[in-house]
Amino acid sequence: MKKIVIFGGTFDPIHLGHLSVYKAIKKHYSPNKFIIVPSKKPPLKPYQPFANAQDRINMIKLLFNSYKDVMISNFEIEQKNNQISYTINTLKHFKKKYPKAQIYLVLGTDRYQDFKLWKDWKVILKLVKLIVIKRYDTKIISDVPASFVDINPVPISSSDLRKLPQNKYLTPKIANYIANHGLYINCQIKPLMSSKRYQHTLRVTELAMDIAKKVAPHLIIKAYIAGMYHDVGKEFSDKQVKKMIKTWNKHKYPTLHTLHGFAGALYIKKVFNIKDREILNAIENHVIPCDKPRILDMIIYCADKLEPMRTKDDVTNRLSYIKLVKHNLKLAFTNLYKETSDKYN
Repeated sequence: MKKIVIFGGTFDPIHLGHLSVYKAIKKHYSPNKFIIVPSKKPPLKPYQPFANAQDRINMIKLLFNSYKDVMISNFEIEQKNNQISYTINTLKHFKKKYPKAQIYLVLGTDRYQDFKLWKDWKVILKLVKLIVIKRYDTKIISDVPASFVDINPVPISSSDLRKLPQNKYLTPKIANYIANHGLYINCQIKPLMSSKRYQHTLRVTELAMDIAKKVAPHLIIKAYIAGMYHDVGKEFSDKQVKKMIKTWNKHKYPTLHTLHGFAGALYIKKVFNIKDREILNAIENHVIPCDKPRILDMIIYCADKLEPMRTKDDVTNRLSYIKLVKHNLKLAFTNLYKETSDKYN
């Protein structure tokens, strides 16, 4: 009899802990197929996945592409809009697809403990056998029949990795994918800034993407990433900035305040794996531009100075600048810099 293992979850993002689960199941059960099923809307979680379905699938592929017995199923992802991903429906689907196979469902200890809250949990037990992945030192109290696989788990969660994408728990390809697609930036920047600064960031990002859409559509994703990160260093203390930047060009950056773009660029490169030089330059130069600014530099500078909450005290004729920036970015940037440089330096 063929053995089919179903491994569901949000995988938001998938990480090396998920790979260790696969290896443990492979060692103990030698399944013919190991099917990973990313969920669309998990019933017992108070939020929807942070990354969209395609990005989560792409990351799963990056981790498991070389494992020939692993299959990724879109069954739950392809359900109707906002339909909850009930496991019972998924298992009925695979039972119909593999009627003669023994199907196993993999659970973590948290999901095993709340298993009796699942929809039709008694029917699930008739369709499949449960495999519970547990730590060696974990005590579990439940009378639900299951087999247990003890592992030394990777001490990290997807929630942790959304806030801080630590490379030792992600493959290099997945870490780069997260950085290059701007995934989880909200989770990363919120702890680093006040609510007021965060709202400013969202407005700048929206305007930056709007400008990019008109003048350089190929830069929309980079405009999003640079906009979201542009003020990440704005509320760093003077001590933090001095620790990060021991020496700097004091002619270009006369005060610590003018260094927040530079400090922010250094920080996201080190902490959030942002390696794209165009993005880093735009963040570094949004306070005091370089002598020869590139398109993204000008987009972020203009978006920062023209976001909707700016007043006449910040910049004259904001709406006129908004029109000009979408038709002649360079001229708008040049005029805007002449007007605002003294105020922001």
